[in-house]
Amino acid sequence: MRYQQVFWDFDGTLVDTYPGMVKAFGEALVACGVNDFEIDSEDIYRAMRQHSLGTAYQRFTAEYQVDRDRLSKIYEQLAVPLLNETVAFPGVAELLATVVASGGRNFLLTHRNRRALDRLTTLHLDQYFSGYVTKDDDYPRKPDPTSLLALCQQYSVDPHAAIMIGDRNLDVAAGHRAGMAGALFDPEHLIVDESQPEIRVTRMADLQAWMTEK
Repeated sequence: MRYQQVFWDFDGTLVDTYPGMVKAFGEALVACGVNDFEIDSEDIYRAMRQHSLGTAYQRFTAEYQVDRDRLSKIYEQLAVPLLNETVAFPGVAELLATVVASGGRNFLLTHRNRRALDRLTTLHLDQYFSGYVTKDDDYPRKPDPTSLLALCQQYSVDPHAAIMIGDRNLDVAAGHRAGMAGALFDPEHLIVDESQPEIRVTRMADLQAWMTEK
């Protein structure tokens, strides 16, 4: 394996959560009084994918003049059950298993709470992970590398032997700031490359081929 220690983002990398997130966000806007015909789901998706959920809050609360706290509360209520409908991206299980079979380890770094771990268990992916950091651990958010460095210290990981895989520039930037390589997973070519990842792929199969090539 090119890298034996692999750090993973959750949303949009391991699991395709964005359809549910966009649906919940749109429904939350409607609940806040926005007319349904004014809402562009593609715009919401792009804001989340290219930037973050926080950016979506900032942009659309200003655009539609709605209260952020109310929108956030309604969104969280609507989004939680939709997590149970999410599926892993094709090729994820295979790459996770290949890392473990080669003597490597997988780690999870997510801004979600421990419900992300529950979803990995349901999808039978938890067996491939050696450690994790979630929102409940209260580390600074990516691209701050503190959470990655904490995992490295806890599990005796040499950052130079590690790679961070994510679907946004902030994931790659967090990896680089921790001394790791970075892989950008961008299925729809939506991300403007500002983080200079070591590799950029649209399919997990391509990442696996690169990770295992001799």
